[in-house]
Amino acid sequence: MQTVILAGGTGKRVFPLAVNKPKPMFKILGKPLIQHVVETLKKAGLKDFIVVIGHNGEQIREYLADGSKLGVNIDYTVQKEALGMANALETAKGLAEENFFVVNADDIFESSLIKEMIKQFKEGSADIVLSCKPVEETWKFGIIRVEDDKVVDFVEKPPRGQEPSDLAVVGVYIMTKRIFDYYKRIPVSDHQYEDAIQKFIRDKNVVRAVSYDGFFAGYKYPWDLFTINKHLMDTRIKKQTIEDDVEISGRTQVEGNVWIRRGTRILEGACIRGPCYIGANSFIGNNSLVWNYSSIGNNCVVGFSTEIKHSLIGDDCWFHINYIGDSIISDNCLFGAGTITANFRFDEKNVKLRIEGKEVDSGTDKLGAIVGDNCKTGINACLAPGVKIGPHSIVGPNVDLQNDLKPGKIIFVDKKSYVVTENRITISSEKKRQLMKRLMKYEK
Repeated sequence: MQTVILAGGTGKRVFPLAVNKPKPMFKILGKPLIQHVVETLKKAGLKDFIVVIGHNGEQIREYLADGSKLGVNIDYTVQKEALGMANALETAKGLAEENFFVVNADDIFESSLIKEMIKQFKEGSADIVLSCKPVEETWKFGIIRVEDDKVVDFVEKPPRGQEPSDLAVVGVYIMTKRIFDYYKRIPVSDHQYEDAIQKFIRDKNVVRAVSYDGFFAGYKYPWDLFTINKHLMDTRIKKQTIEDDVEISGRTQVEGNVWIRRGTRILEGACIRGPCYIGANSFIGNNSLVWNYSSIGNNCVVGFSTEIKHSLIGDDCWFHINYIGDSIISDNCLFGAGTITANFRFDEKNVKLRIEGKEVDSGTDKLGAIVGDNCKTGINACLAPGVKIGPHSIVGPNVDLQNDLKPGKIIFVDKKSYVVTENRITISSEKKRQLMKRLMKYEK
C-alpha cells in the first residue's frame, strides 16, 4: 500500500529549531526524524511513498532523493502554503492510489501499528482505518466513539466534559481517495482534515479503528524531542557499541549502553555513561562527562571539564568548561568557557515557554536552553531555564539571558553598568602563606 508522508509544516511551535530547516530534518541518533519514519514503514512492508514538502523542503528532497538508498520509492509534491493537513494531502491527489496511509514526517511509532492497521483494513471492509489509544487529557486530542467495531463519532479537541469517549486518535491513518471530495465541502482551517473525516462518518461510510498500546510521540514542541530520543535510544542502543577507528584512553570510564561512532577520540578522565550517543569524528576532552540520554552529533568538541546531561547536541558544536543540562543545541554552535545552561527554577515549578504569543507549560521542571544553529556565547554567559535563542545570534560575555533572543541578534552587557573606583584593599602575602601552611598540613 502507498503512503503519503506529510512534511510541509513551518514548525513555528518548535522555534528556533526549524527556522533554517524542516522540522522532520532534526537528527536523532545521526538520522533525521523523517528517515526514522521511512525505516519504520519499510519494516512494516511499505515501500512506495509520496512526501509532501513545503518550508525548506528541498533539504528533504536532497537528503532522501528517490529513496533508492533506503530501499524504497519516493515521489514528491509541494505544499506552497502551510494551510493544514487537508491542504497538504490534496497536493498528492494526482498521485494517490485508491487507498493509502497518511503519516506525519516527524511522528515516531512502532511498525506493529502499521501491520495491525493493514490487517484490519483487509479483514474489516473499511473505507478508512484510524488508530487510537486511551488518554486522560481528552481536550488535547481528536476523540472518537466506537460502536459495534465502527467509528460513529470524531470530535477534534472536545471541551472538557463533552468528549464522546477517552479514545484519542493516533496520527496514522488509512484513507480512501473519496476523502478528497469531502475536503471541498469543508472550509479551510487547522481542523479541516478531522472535520472531513467526521462528515465522512456521518454519511454512513465504514470507518474502523485499531487500538494501539505501543509507543507514539509527535514532535509538536521542542521538548517532545526528549521523549522521542529516549524511546529511540532504549530500542536501538541495547548494548555498548564502539565503532572502528575510535580512540579511547585507558583512563576513560565508559559505562552502560553507549554508541560511539567511527573516528571519535576520548581523552583521559572523561566519563561516558549510557544511555548516550556520540557521533562520528568527535572529540571528548579531559574530565568531561556525557550522560543521561545525551546525544552528540558529528564533528563536535566537548572540551575540558564540560558536562552534557540529558541534552541533544547537533553537528559541529564546540564546548569548553560548560554545563549543558536538559538542553537542545542545534548545529554549528560554539559556547565560550564558563557558559551555563540553567535548567531548574528557584521555585521548582514547571518551566514555561512563550510560544506563538502564548505561555505554554513544558510539563517538566527540568528544561534548559533551546538554541538555534550558528549561535555563539561568550565566557561566563548564563542561559535561563527554557530560554530560546534564534539562529545566527550571539550571547555576549557575562550576560544573564532571561528572555528569548530573536534570530540574527547580539546581546551584550552595557559598559555603563560598571563602576571604577580607587582600590583601598591591601593584598596580604602573609595571609597566603598561612593558608598554604594549612593546606600542606591537610595533605599530610
